Amino acid sequence: KSRQTAPKLLVLSFLAMMAGGLHKIKNADNDEGFQRALQFAVVQHNNGTNDTVLYQVLKVVSAESQVVAGVNYIMTVILGRTNCEKEAPGDNCAVHKEPGFAKPYQCKFKVWSRPWLNDIQLTNEECSGTELTSP
Repeated sequence: KSRQTAPKLLVLSFLAMMAGGLHKIKNADNDEGFQRALQFAVVQHNNGTNDTVLYQVLKVVSAESQVVAGVNYIMTVILGRTNCEKEAPGDNCAVHKEPGFAKPYQCKFKVWSRPWLNDIQLTNEECSGTELTSP
């Protein structure tokens, strides 16, 4: 009987460790939860900048999730300046094509989402202070 219990305990222990581990999101463009978290992070970032224009995502560098009491989404993205003013955002807020105007830079966001409570929070934000030469 103990020979059957040991493998089961090993599997259960492994699964318990996996639940809280980081997992790559393979198709971030089509992951609804990730996209909601990303848009939330960008809105919060825009609200916190001193710039008069909005920033949008140029590229998702990495996308991960972690199951906690909800889901943590950890994302590294490259942001660029758009042609839209913060005070009067338009429908077509494209990032400037010229790097000198786009001023791309990298940010890492951590967003905690608990959709059943209608709760989402930006829990960490780290952005490089220097502009990138190319996204």
